[in-house]
Amino acid sequence: MNKDVFSYLVAHPSNISLSDLKMVEAISKQYPYCQLGHILLAKGYHTHYSKELAFEKIRHASAHAISRNALRKLINGSFKNEIRSTTHSKFESEYLHKFKEVPVNQIANSTEEDIMEQTELISNLDMLTNSSAVEDLLLDDIIQRKQLQNSIIDNFLMKDPGLIRTTKSQLEALGKQEDLSVGSAKLEKGIVTESYAKILTMQGRRDKAIEVYEKLILKFPEKKTYFVSKIQELA
Repeated sequence: MNKDVFSYLVAHPSNISLSDLKMVEAISKQYPYCQLGHILLAKGYHTHYSKELAFEKIRHASAHAISRNALRKLINGSFKNEIRSTTHSKFESEYLHKFKEVPVNQIANSTEEDIMEQTELISNLDMLTNSSAVEDLLLDDIIQRKQLQNSIIDNFLMKDPGLIRTTKSQLEALGKQEDLSVGSAKLEKGIVTESYAKILTMQGRRDKAIEVYEKLILKFPEKKTYFVSKIQELA
């Protein structure tokens, strides 16, 4: 499968066709740990086949997905892709005509250079998925938690304001402190993405954001110049 076609399907999973599905299935067999392949398979089976056939693919994809919540939204068509590109329409017009069927045996006969190129593509796409999907989920979660927290405070004050001695603003401050100390501590253990660095920056935690960018330099040395510029902006 052409890497541009694969990139297009990652950005537009709802457009996957039956012929695309065969190619994605071949890629998933060749690269069994590629989470994007399993996610596209689940979406394709959900679109084109019965629930019984799709269930196994969805179950398999959930074992590889970063977030099952994001997978569920993608399968149901409610996941919003927030990747912004000024060349979106140009990309479609330029690459849609490249949707050609590639024999499965062609993948097996790929040269070492082809395999390295495909592996690099998958690595880059994994990074893209980590960046966009995790950012969406984190921001979504922060907003929902804040709304729930304010609702609980309002209801508590309305029902029996005489039971408490702390003002509403003090409660909100305590809640915010808890979010930063407990919630963020859990996130810091497993997430090293540019999106997380941006969230830390929005929270005013510049030192932590710089640490994340330093880790990203080690993880993606080819983007060192870009991440260094981000560190300089925060310094």
